[in-house]
Amino acid sequence: MRVFTRFFESYIKYNFHVGLTVWALAQITALDFGLNLHLIHHLIFFMAPFLGYNFIKYHLLFWKASLIKSFRFKFLLGFFLLWILILGGVIFFFPLTSQLLFFFTLLLGLLYSFPLPGFKINFRGFKGLKIHLVALSWVLMTVFLPLTLEGVSLRELSFMYGFQRYLFVIAATLPFEIRDLKLDHPNLSTWPQRWGVKNTKILGFVLLIFFLFLEALFNFSNSFEITIMIAIILMVFILISKKEQPKYFSSFWVEGIPILWLLLKKIFL
Repeated sequence: MRVFTRFFESYIKYNFHVGLTVWALAQITALDFGLNLHLIHHLIFFMAPFLGYNFIKYHLLFWKASLIKSFRFKFLLGFFLLWILILGGVIFFFPLTSQLLFFFTLLLGLLYSFPLPGFKINFRGFKGLKIHLVALSWVLMTVFLPLTLEGVSLRELSFMYGFQRYLFVIAATLPFEIRDLKLDHPNLSTWPQRWGVKNTKILGFVLLIFFLFLEALFNFSNSFEITIMIAIILMVFILISKKEQPKYFSSFWVEGIPILWLLLKKIFL
């Protein structure tokens, strides 16, 4: 039991769950548009967010001498560098549009961690910008990158699909925003800081209603019932979110909703 607990904690701590979640959303896009993604694409949709989130979370620790000398750090650093080299080599075989999308997403991640020249804060520090940066990065990675990799033209339908995914990601981020209310600096101006927890939940419901409205209007997939079920599940999680949450309420259960979404589509379609 202790081994499983340590494994599970590492699975969450080192963002394997995030990588699977991004991969699941990319696969949902592939199913909805009838895309046939290659194995290397599947690896990229997992490894890119896995590496990116670990970099954002731990890059400040890389310079601590005590860590640099540890075997675990050297092993993890070697693992990360290996996959960075693999990704770097593979990306140059992508179509030009996919390359631009990937590097723009990478740039957003870097600006999330490091300040712009002449500024003392990074993009995350700008008022009200954090949640939109996260949503935009996820939409680029899980909607537009899969489409461009398969040569699908970005037209009105794909942009509306991307906007729908943007609404979903913002709504799914709200339990995290509520959880971090006691930790976030007031200057971040997160939704719970600006409008309070109750109004944030109401806004989350509005976003998900609009999310379902777009699904009904454009018929993005042939699984409207599953989409309704996922929206209801997310609504429930938003409703019961609070500042004092169980340890894995957001980081596992809320984060895992897209994985459940993909499983339901695979089972019933």
